[in-house]
Amino acid sequence: SGGPSEGSEAKAKKSRLSRSSRAGLLFPVSRVDRQLRQGRFAERFGARAPVYLAAVLQGVTHKTMEVAGKISKQSKQQRISPSHLQMAVQKISGLRKLLRGAVPRGRGKAVPQRRRVASPSKKKTTKSKKR
Repeated sequence: SGGPSEGSEAKAKKSRLSRSSRAGLLFPVSRVDRQLRQGRFAERFGARAPVYLAAVLQGVTHKTMEVAGKISKQSKQQRISPSHLQMAVQKISGLRKLLRGAVPRGRGKAVPQRRRVASPSKKKTTKSKKR
């Protein structure tokens, strides 16, 4: 027992786990790693960089989908449409700042913007009483 073949089998079983599953993520760490390398953003980067970036992307996507789901429920629809996603991006201030103008505008249906209805000011009510 304890031969060299047993050690290599244990290593083979461990290496079968993807980096995404080891990190507990749904987003593909290996794909993010490949995109970072092909993008030539830096000559070198750490082994944890793609893991962290995949986690950030997953978190942003989760938050966006959560807000878009709430919007679709409010509009009494069962499916999240692109307009729901667009409204979700507009609602999340940090994401709106991040994407500032990078979100494509819909060419079909216009996305309704929420307008605040101002309550009548006191000056207007006093003028109407004087008349």
